[in-house]
Parts: sequence; C-alpha cells; structure tokens
Amino acid sequence: MEARPLPLERPKARFWLGLLAVQLLIGGIALGTRTELLVLAGVAAVALAAAWTLLPSLWTGSLVLSTVALNLLQSEEVTAVEIVVVAALIGTLLAWLGWHTLVQRRRLVLHWGDLLLLLFVGFALLNLPIALLNDVPLLEWMRGWVPLLLLLAYFPVRHFIRRPEQVHLFLGLLLLCGIVIAAVALWRYRQGVSLAEYAYQLRTGIARSHGEHLLAFLILGCIAGMLFLRRWWWRLLLAAGAVFMGAAVMVTFSRTAWLSLAIGIVVLWLALRWKQRLQLLLAGAALSAAATLILTIGFPQVSDILLRLVQHRFASIAQGRQDLAVGGRLHQLSIGVRKTLELPLGGHGIRKPYSYLEPAYRRHISYAYIHNAYVATAYRQGIPMLLLLLGMLGAHLFDTLRRLRRTAPDSLERMTTALGVAALCAAMLSLMMTENPLDGRTLTITLAWILSVANLRLSA
Repeated sequence: MEARPLPLERPKARFWLGLLAVQLLIGGIALGTRTELLVLAGVAAVALAAAWTLLPSLWTGSLVLSTVALNLLQSEEVTAVEIVVVAALIGTLLAWLGWHTLVQRRRLVLHWGDLLLLLFVGFALLNLPIALLNDVPLLEWMRGWVPLLLLLAYFPVRHFIRRPEQVHLFLGLLLLCGIVIAAVALWRYRQGVSLAEYAYQLRTGIARSHGEHLLAFLILGCIAGMLFLRRWWWRLLLAAGAVFMGAAVMVTFSRTAWLSLAIGIVVLWLALRWKQRLQLLLAGAALSAAATLILTIGFPQVSDILLRLVQHRFASIAQGRQDLAVGGRLHQLSIGVRKTLELPLGGHGIRKPYSYLEPAYRRHISYAYIHNAYVATAYRQGIPMLLLLLGMLGAHLFDTLRRLRRTAPDSLERMTTALGVAALCAAMLSLMMTENPLDGRTLTITLAWILSVANLRLSA
C-alpha cells in the first residue's frame, strides 16, 4: 500500500530570494544577449512557480491545459509566444524537481522506469557536442532536445494527484484539451474541403494538426471511463467526446493513429472482465457508427470521397513495398540503420539531416526525421540511448502490469492502470511507425500524460 503524501511544505524566504536571484540572472542574460523574450518567460515561470507552491492543483491544471498551446503553436518557424510558453513550462518543471528533491528531500524515483527516464533525458544533453561536430546548428539541436524536458511533467502529476476527485479533474482537463484540438482538426478539414475536388487534393491539401496521437489516447480513455464510471452523465459526456475526437482522428488520415488506437482497444479488452468486454464491443461499434454519421452529416459533399480515401489508406498497407508511402518508409529505415552503424555509440546528433533517394519523388532529399522512433533515437543519439528508451518504456509497462493485478476489479485505480497498460502498448507500437514522437512537443507531452495515467497511485 502506498503511503500518504507528506503535507505540502510552504516555501521559506530563502526560496523566494533564490527565485528572485534566478529572475535577475535571466534578466541580465536577456539584456546582454538582446533576447528580451527570456525576461517575459522568466516572469511567467515565476508566476507558475508561485502557483505550484501555493496552489499545486492550479499548477498541475495549467500544465495539462498547456497541451492545447503546445499543439496550436507548432510551426516551422519559432514564434515569440512559443518561446515564452515552452520556456515558462520547462522552467517551472526544473524548479519543481529541484525543490522536491533538494529542499524537501522527497523521493522522486519509485521504480526503474523513473530512473531510466531521468537518465534518458539527462544523457541526451551529452549529445550537444556530437551534434555541433556534425554541423547541426545550435538552435536546431535545441528544438530537438528541449521537447524531451516535457517528459518531466509526469513527475509532478504523479506526485500531486492522489485523490479520486483530483483524478477526475485531471482526466476532465485532458478531455477538454482533446475537444479543443479535435475542433481545430475538423475546422482545418472543413477549410480543406472547400478547395478539394478530388481525393488526392483532400489528402495532400490539409495540414495535419499533429494531435492525432493525443486524440487516440483520449478516445481510449473515454472508452475506459464509460466502462468503469457509474454516473450516467459522465458516461454520456465521455461518449460524446469519443465520437467527436474519433471524427477528428479519421480526418487526419493517420494510419498510425488508427492502428495504435485499435491496438490499445485490444489490450484494454484483455484487461477487462467478461461483462466489460461485451460492453466494450458494443460501445466500440456504436461510437464508430456515430463518428461516421457525424462526418456524413457534417460534410455531405465529400463524405463518400472521405470514406473511400480511408479505405484506400488501409488497403495500400497490404501492397507492401509497392505502396509509395510504405516503400519510402522502409527505404528510409534501411538508410537510418546503415547510418546508425557508422556512429553506433554517440549517434550523428539530434536534428541531423541525412540525404537519401525518395521513391515517391524520385529524387534525393535531405530529411531530419525517421518514421521510426527507435531507429531515429539510435541514429541521432546512439544505440545506448535506444536501449535506455526501450528499458524505460518496458520498465513502466512491467510496473503497471504488476500493479494491475493488485487493484480492485471495479475501482478507479483499476481503470487508470488498465488504461495505462493499453496506452503504453499503443504508444510503443506508434513509436515503430511514425516520426519520432520524442522530437515534437505535442507527441512528447502525450507520452508524458500516458506515463502519468499509468502511474497514478490513489491514497488509502
């Protein structure tokens, strides 16, 4: 049985003096380098630090809601708002880790997965000299390394969220983020519909929201909540959210998100009792039909094109290498493996591009992404970092499976643990099939929330 968390220790005067000193240091660096945005980020970080020390629920809530900002601010160019938001979030995460471990002297590592996660994030910093020696610009390297720090959001969420009402609030805020991101995805789809006359235009003319993996995880959470929560209005709300986000995932045309969601549902089915398994089958069929109906009614002019395009996306997988997308990714992976073996220990550097012949375009291109997180990690940071990543995910999955056997059948902790097992399996699958989720903010924060749900421990 987990011990109750110790009462929150209020910060003393030296804490605020230290925070002020850090603020003055940031201001001096900003003035010296003419990067005034650092001052704004520092002010925001101080405000968030005050929120965490005085009202932890407010701070953890702001962490969850920042998922929307991290998603919407993603672009090829670095914007001022993006710098302030990311710097403020990461600044308070690092400050909390220091306060939690050095000042309050509380335990941070609960199992091997936690230790391997900290080692993975910390050792990634050692990749900087390797990247600079391989001609990776410092700003590009930072855009690849900084998102890794968002994984640290898992630790305060696991620490502060202990009571059932806190779990409900945490999951409710995640659902709110999913609704907003899904609305944006559907709006972008509707904007693309007006410009598309043919299916290929509908496929290539719509920019993805990069939130499809988060939406797939939240749909899985809605399904789990419908099976475990008893209040009818919670079930109705979750069903509506699942249908709405399901429609958004469909129009992203992401086969990886579709397949990871399917794998997650299968794993969740295995973790349920027989009565809940039957309910899952019925709920899955009903939600799929409702999502398809919404798309048909909402976009009647192109619904037929959409459904045929979705079928084509799945059917093309069976063609193997004959499919341009599948063949291109397999060729890309073979190049990534060969490049990894050239520098197996330290890698080529985060965000280091490589040139290869793209079958779809029949020309050589320079690309900084690999559609496989494991190969991408080995290519960029070396095989030892790949082993750390695999060990971290495997240790978290093992610990969650171990706790799943000890939870009460219909308890809230059983729901979060079963959801964690399913989501971790789905995430490990998606890491094999998509661009490196540890290289983008929305995908990285999604992995942080998956780890948080899998490790929630309710107080006795």
